[in-house]
Amino acid sequence: MRWHGVGDVRLDEIEAPALQEESDAILRVTTAAICGSDLHVLHGKIPKVPQGMVIGHEFVGVVDAVGPGVSAFRPGQRVVSAMFAACGRCDACLAGRHARCRQNRTFGYGDLFGGLDGGQAEYVRVPTADTTLWAIPDGVPDTDVLFTGDILATAYTGCVEARIEHGDVVAVVGAGPVGLLAVQCAHLFAPAAVYAIDMVPDRLEQARRFGAVPIDTTAGDPLARLRELTGGRRATVVIEAVGSAGALETAWRIADAGGRIALVGVLTDEAFPQTAGQTWLRGLSVIPVNGQPIRYRERLAALVGAGRLDPAAVITETLPLDGAVEAYARLDRRETTKVVLEVSRP
Repeated sequence: MRWHGVGDVRLDEIEAPALQEESDAILRVTTAAICGSDLHVLHGKIPKVPQGMVIGHEFVGVVDAVGPGVSAFRPGQRVVSAMFAACGRCDACLAGRHARCRQNRTFGYGDLFGGLDGGQAEYVRVPTADTTLWAIPDGVPDTDVLFTGDILATAYTGCVEARIEHGDVVAVVGAGPVGLLAVQCAHLFAPAAVYAIDMVPDRLEQARRFGAVPIDTTAGDPLARLRELTGGRRATVVIEAVGSAGALETAWRIADAGGRIALVGVLTDEAFPQTAGQTWLRGLSVIPVNGQPIRYRERLAALVGAGRLDPAAVITETLPLDGAVEAYARLDRRETTKVVLEVSRP
């Protein structure tokens, strides 16, 4: 799947990637997914995306070849990739902040993010493989670990960095895949209640099944409804899981004095809804969140294995790779929520 301009993604036949660096691995992709943030690429909101770039940053595969600098993996192993490549040796990586790695490169997100081709393809090159990849335990399905590479890790990181405490009132703005997984993850921290704010009925119903109280923005003011449900309170923790000006406006409005707002959605040029002075006077903590899949993947896989999290429940369609072009169109029209692409057999 390649990006050819605003609104134009195509399935093309190209040369398979080859090893370029000693730390590289080549994966034969078995399962990939279309992320909501891939729509930012589709719409041209991400700067410096070259025409013809392979897109996609959520993928699982089988190691096909490794460079001489790779010691942790061998051909034939099943692995899941983080959404970005990180070196594992710099001060940020050693502190567990791999998203801030000095060599960080995000798959399928253009030259501003390192220029790596993505994983919505039959094969993908993975640099710094020893850090970027994680071996999948025997018997674990692709879909149980696929989202540890991005959206599950991002949702969980948002909950951790928002410092959800027992008894908090948590509001998740946006019930897309990341928002739905944030609802699941928020319950791990024993809040008083979790509210999901969206306008799509199917997504709100899914959030309800995950234990959230749904708030439909098409039925009235979400702040008024939140206050009605909480006895006049606002949210002590807000997780903005869309990445849009409208979602930011809602997040600021519903946050209580002294509240924490975690910015989980991908933002580009959106303005803050309030000035720095107003945000300061309200005592709001605004927390930009970069998902930490390398730091948390083993923990998340354990939670999935124990039945505490069910990331596969957000999948609405499973298609072959040649169905991806139309799937992008349906995602853009909000006719589906999370699409998984079966690329090849494990």
